[in-house]
Amino acid sequence: MAITQTTELNAIEQRAAQRVNLNTAEWRFYGVVILGLMLVIWAPIVFAFVTAPPDRQFMGVIDGVPDHNQYFAWLRSFTHSDLAANRLTPEANEPAFFNLLWWTTARFSVITGVSYITAYTILRLVAIFSLLASLLIFLPLINDQPRQRQIAFWLICTSGGLGVIWIIVKYAAGLPEAPFPISIYTVEPNTLMIMQAFPHFTMALALIIAIFSLMLLAWRTKQSRYAVAAGIVGAVLALQHAYDLLIVYSALGLFGLLIWWRDRRFPVALFKQGVILAIFSAPGALYLAYLVANEPTWGRKLEQFDNAGVFTPNPLLLIILLGVPLLLAFAGLRKRMFFSRDDREIFLVSWFVVHFGLMYLPLKFQIHMLLGLQIPMMLLAAKYIDEHLIPLLRQRGKWALTIGLITVFGLSIITSVYIQGWRFVYLARYEQPHYLTNDEIAALQWLQQRTTGNDVVLADIEFGQFVPVWSDARAYIAHWAGTLDFYTKRDNSRIVLDPATSATQRRQLLDEFQVSYVVMRDRDGNRSELTRQSADTLEPVYENATVSIYRVKGR
Repeated sequence: MAITQTTELNAIEQRAAQRVNLNTAEWRFYGVVILGLMLVIWAPIVFAFVTAPPDRQFMGVIDGVPDHNQYFAWLRSFTHSDLAANRLTPEANEPAFFNLLWWTTARFSVITGVSYITAYTILRLVAIFSLLASLLIFLPLINDQPRQRQIAFWLICTSGGLGVIWIIVKYAAGLPEAPFPISIYTVEPNTLMIMQAFPHFTMALALIIAIFSLMLLAWRTKQSRYAVAAGIVGAVLALQHAYDLLIVYSALGLFGLLIWWRDRRFPVALFKQGVILAIFSAPGALYLAYLVANEPTWGRKLEQFDNAGVFTPNPLLLIILLGVPLLLAFAGLRKRMFFSRDDREIFLVSWFVVHFGLMYLPLKFQIHMLLGLQIPMMLLAAKYIDEHLIPLLRQRGKWALTIGLITVFGLSIITSVYIQGWRFVYLARYEQPHYLTNDEIAALQWLQQRTTGNDVVLADIEFGQFVPVWSDARAYIAHWAGTLDFYTKRDNSRIVLDPATSATQRRQLLDEFQVSYVVMRDRDGNRSELTRQSADTLEPVYENATVSIYRVKGR
């Protein structure tokens, strides 16, 4: 009897040891992947900072410079006040906008005394680890198979679609640009790209995952405290990226409907938890909706979102954008999942399918509804790989398994590999707007010291977008959405800077929005000719080797 007991105990201990070893191995896998991600993410950023030539400085942004300068303008405003005006346009407007992410970053900058570039770099790091932490918490909640979790984690963090196909077409056909760039560079469903270049998307995705984790815990344990916590996280999301609540509400709403359908009983507890979430999170979204509806400057800004010409790709291009994991996710999608006895499966397919409705809604920001799709998509793809593809390939032999998996994972990351290589290519050109010359920075510093919120500065948009970042002045032209009547002002700025423009027309354009200063660089045209031709309107007040600043006479 004693021998039997010892044998049983040994067996239990062995199984426990196996579980410990498995957990250790899984965490080791995550650690290695995260270390690799950090190297990939930061390598081009460090390269740009370290290798910048002596005559120019890297501005800290490797993608989406105009949008980031919009955020940095808010950040500067938040260093002085809790609300920001739209200083990307010359029209006078009162401070009315609040964004928690950039307000917090501004507070950090003020307290520590670091520059906006340093504060942004730290924000990027915080956002990356917030996303990775929320993901590592969510994966065990939604899936209890370690191998599937690891496959999903890898795909979520590295997959970049099949957009590299268009790069091949570009060079094969001798085209000046790659066709269909939206199916190559759309960032929302590309976790690696947002971690590297868009911390506001990174943080928003972290919050979405955190909300879903907490709501799943609330439903599973029937404890409202988790719903309250989800509501608090939702309130944070509403105050930094409010339209992502459409994803949250829609996915949870569909989840509730499917639970109701399966059980033939209304899920009262889930409904109450959803109400708690909405009570906390909806006010922030309602504030933004009120601002857009009642403050003309911000309402017109939203109306100009289509100036970017960026909308959700059509279904065929969507396959290129999302690549092999999308095909695998659909291959693994089963009708029974919508009625599964496992609530986690129902939630997973709810989150997955709801994106396909949201991303084609007639909204100017419809493409943003792709954010988060990669999470359920990769989980479904990982499940199919583990339960169907691997057994099928294994039946055909070791080589079939090896080659098949290399093909799947290789095709999943090939565009990411291209984009990471391309980052070094364009950063090594050391061109505006990723870099500014020392002369341009000196001109911005001059404006910083001498302008106020009542001043309007006109310059070419390449320089003008930095004006509200470095100074309190409003820019005449700065951003494709933030500058009202963008195309008209873009054309007018060029007219003003053209030495051939008549004095009457130049004065008329400058007076329309009470422009205080005009900035011209050598790369914008002939400075000496502008000085000569506009002597009755513009007075030179600052000049260095490549940049001149003029005060508009009478201001």
